[in-house]
Amino acid sequence: MEDIKKDVWLSIHSVQKFEGCEPEEVNMMTAARLYRRRDKYYITYDESEITGLEGTHTMLKIDNGAVSMTRTGSCPSEMLFLENQRHVGLYHTNFGTTLTISTRTSRILNNITEDGGLLAIDYTIEVDQNLAGRHRFEMVVSTEPMV
Repeated sequence: MEDIKKDVWLSIHSVQKFEGCEPEEVNMMTAARLYRRRDKYYITYDESEITGLEGTHTMLKIDNGAVSMTRTGSCPSEMLFLENQRHVGLYHTNFGTTLTISTRTSRILNNITEDGGLLAIDYTIEVDQNLAGRHRFEMVVSTEPMV
């Protein structure tokens, strides 16, 4: 399969539910780059103030059933999502602290191709082995601008 690199559009919808709090929703549309290298897809984009991560660059690596999210810049972090698995990583806050967090992925839906598609991840986050919240991340990738 030939490597590709193209400009795409993203529509991102995420919901975070923390114990005792109202759900937090983020909806964002942004330009991005889609790459395919050695049968893996990569999506890169810049976060905005809408997500609270302004100054952060995000890269998603989609490799069969595994999705890794690497953020660099103002809020660096790494998260790995594997269905029915737990992954421990570090999260650097914009307050200068570093937290040990675990992600436990319950579901990954991925049909991303060079023509676009959908990536959806349902997962929980634990901080210091205590459940901190439930999350749903959905990303629609399009080769045409979305309205």
